[in-house]
Amino acid sequence: MNIIRTLLLTLFLTLPPIISTPVWAGPIERIAYVTSEVDNTLTIVNLNEEKIIKVLPTGKTPHAMALTPSGKGYINNRNSDFLTIFDANHYEIGNPIPLPALSFQLSLSPDGKTLAVAYRNILGITLIDTATDTIIKTIKIGEEGHGFKGAMMRHPYWSKDGRFVYAQDNVNNTIVKINTITYEIVATIAMPGSNHYLQPTKDGKLIYACGETLAAGGTGISIIDTESNTILKTIPVPLAADEFGLGHHGEFTPDGKYFLYANSGGNSIAVINTQSLEVVKVLHGNFGPGHLFTSKNGKLLFVVNHKDHVVTVIDIGKQEIIKEIPVGTGTNQAHNGFFTSDGKYFYMINAKDGVLHKIDTTKLESVSTVAIGTSPMFFAIKEGSHFITEE
Repeated sequence: MNIIRTLLLTLFLTLPPIISTPVWAGPIERIAYVTSEVDNTLTIVNLNEEKIIKVLPTGKTPHAMALTPSGKGYINNRNSDFLTIFDANHYEIGNPIPLPALSFQLSLSPDGKTLAVAYRNILGITLIDTATDTIIKTIKIGEEGHGFKGAMMRHPYWSKDGRFVYAQDNVNNTIVKINTITYEIVATIAMPGSNHYLQPTKDGKLIYACGETLAAGGTGISIIDTESNTILKTIPVPLAADEFGLGHHGEFTPDGKYFLYANSGGNSIAVINTQSLEVVKVLHGNFGPGHLFTSKNGKLLFVVNHKDHVVTVIDIGKQEIIKEIPVGTGTNQAHNGFFTSDGKYFYMINAKDGVLHKIDTTKLESVSTVAIGTSPMFFAIKEGSHFITEE
């Protein structure tokens, strides 16, 4: 036995050492795609290096965009009657898609196969096949009438199963529900005023319709039952003496118990109890609150303000404003925000300054910036292999 042990020890000592080569993962790739409404461009930014990769031409007044899971991008140009197509992987512009009118907003179906486009100057929804980039159908949803001022439509919304797309007819103050297989209007829901955005509950059974203005005055939320296609309740939002009603977007708390609604016509954010359907609290922060984003840990809401130079931070549990983060001097922020997957940073844009800000979510302060053009009003993100667009 001693001889065997000696031989094994001798063999072990004479073998060459095994060197372990460390595997370097590196930082996750993060790319931002930013539209400039004045420069008529799409600026592509490497967020890790904080450098501009490329600037591409678009149509006039590019605003929002949608990215398919594979990285095909669509940009709606609010003063050109076509969609700009781009390759988000190779940073190239493709052939544009002609449209029947000037688009206001767009939205991608849950499976990424169909794009819905809403318009500024006609009442219609265009459905586009993202595989072939051809128009499937344009569905008329109402009569335009005469003398109407402003955008006739706002944000199209897809049901979670992709069977229906909803569209606002703000000329006639209705929400129209369209069957995406038959292309028929299956419901027309009379609204108490103009509508800006539709936010579904987690189970998709209800839609919180964020009204811009109510015909009776002020602003508020209408709760739509998606089964009966009826309004369960319209909740007026209290306004301070120096505010006017111009509702924009909202956000549910992670537990679904509350819905926070931004009035961009003032400085208020209404807290609505989703059980009692009553406003239980109004927070007064910075001017023009528009978009609300929940931190990855579910504890904070970051509010992008369209008429101020700070980001408002709300403690969700306490329902209190805990911080106002300065983001330059320009009093106009873009219509989007993005938390990194690790929750460490929040990206947003001061559109007036033309600057993209990186906010540290622990320090609650802007820690770096990238200059990105004139009046950049929207951005999308590629993080790793995932393409992310929210508005």
